[in-house]
Amino acid sequence: MTFRQLLAQAQPVLLLLVGACATQGSAPSADATLTPAHTTAMRDSVRQFLDAYAADVSAPPIGKNVREALSPFYAPEIVMSTDLAGDEPVLVQTLDSLVPPNEVVSQPPWIKSTRYEWGAMTITPLAPGLASYTAKYIEHVTDTTGTTTDLPGVQNGVVKRGANGWRFVALQSSHPMVTHQRQADLTTRMTPAK
Repeated sequence: MTFRQLLAQAQPVLLLLVGACATQGSAPSADATLTPAHTTAMRDSVRQFLDAYAADVSAPPIGKNVREALSPFYAPEIVMSTDLAGDEPVLVQTLDSLVPPNEVVSQPPWIKSTRYEWGAMTITPLAPGLASYTAKYIEHVTDTTGTTTDLPGVQNGVVKRGANGWRFVALQSSHPMVTHQRQADLTTRMTPAK
């Protein structure tokens, strides 16, 4: 599995999991109220985190250990689901269950570059240190022929702020059928026949 696919699996909100996420580790206080200034600051901070995530997806660290590459973004206890599997959504309960310990970041040699771009986004602070978001995105994949394929989707997530900053604790991504078709067409066009 490529780094891009792993990150794509980590995409938008499983609000039913917020309670479970908030009970682990240094959970935010449910009694704390958010002032308008705190809400604005949280939105800005979460947006900066999501922009850093998009920049990282756009420049995958080829050859780096996948767990190390994902650790600045994913909480160890992350829960994810995605429709990328082709039939039923895949549920991933921890970072360790997602990635084998020695897997390294890779991508097909026919990918020249990728660029991950956020579209319309809503960030909702839930409590101090806990927020949800929903965002449209497009991943622009440029192959070695110079052709760019746009792969749209929607991501929902819950992020929690800890000692090391924001981390995804719950993610769900959805992709229209056009994304699946474009991925298949791109792979078929760029993969040599055997």
